[in-house]
Amino acid sequence: MAMRFKLRQLEMFIAVAEELNFRVAAERLHITQPPLSRQIRELEESLQLQLLDRSSAGVSLTAIGRQFLPEARALITSCESLAARYGGSENKEVTQLKIGVTTVVEVETFHRLPAFLEAVMPGCKVEFKPQTTVRSIQDVLKNRLDAAIIGMPSKIDKLNTHTLYRDPMCVALPASHRLVSNERVSLLELPGDALFWFKRELNPGFYDYCETVFARLGYAPQRLPEPADHHMLLSMIANQGGIALIPCSMRNLTRTGVVYRELDEKNHMYIDVCIAFGDTAKHPMLALFVEKMSLFFQDHNVSTDSTRFAKESLLSA
Repeated sequence: MAMRFKLRQLEMFIAVAEELNFRVAAERLHITQPPLSRQIRELEESLQLQLLDRSSAGVSLTAIGRQFLPEARALITSCESLAARYGGSENKEVTQLKIGVTTVVEVETFHRLPAFLEAVMPGCKVEFKPQTTVRSIQDVLKNRLDAAIIGMPSKIDKLNTHTLYRDPMCVALPASHRLVSNERVSLLELPGDALFWFKRELNPGFYDYCETVFARLGYAPQRLPEPADHHMLLSMIANQGGIALIPCSMRNLTRTGVVYRELDEKNHMYIDVCIAFGDTAKHPMLALFVEKMSLFFQDHNVSTDSTRFAKESLLSA
């Protein structure tokens, strides 16, 4: 019997199943969301199975989808192993690096990375895996990843870190907010505004750092559960009110009814985007990767100057 689906469709299903978010999965696969959705539908139709539940609350695996996932992973792993053994020249040595990437990064800059790394590290295939900082740190410690792009402060245990850039936090406000005419806003001007905030288990190190800063400032807002998807977060701010703190580099996520304002406390509220890694002495290509990443971000510095900030903020209103 002919195979009814393509291996690429399995890879797409695995990405959606792991992220439970079509937009994030599409970014991970370096494609747009419509073809991803179409390929998943074709996979389900070819199998005559519903692998995913889609609703306004989000994406989840069906019971059969949960059974299908580990077998899909095993098949992809088997095919990769076969290709590695028989693909290409016998004398051609290709090194592969698996790198985790925190979901709180400046996406457009990271989209330029593959072409840059291909030019400066020929013979090395770099695979990026978007996921939370905590999960990436665990995967590096367990040798499931070679390194990870993470947000600091975080608990890194025995790993080394190298800072790429500092990303100050800014505040996302409803366009009708009383302080929208201000170029800069202090947290102390927002005591009555509910703050969308993440759970501690998502990143205990960063959570504890922020709580220390809040306590020192005397800032104690009402908390609202922060959705994992940033587009949904902005939609909730626009429609329901409330505010959020996000990295300045992500303010290019525009949404009608939401504006961004620089924080007076930006020197205390920030994320240091770093590479976390183990012993590079045993992995020369990893050492080269850390070096080239530093050069890349020196040339592609994430701008957070006030002039550019104010201009881009107006686009969101």
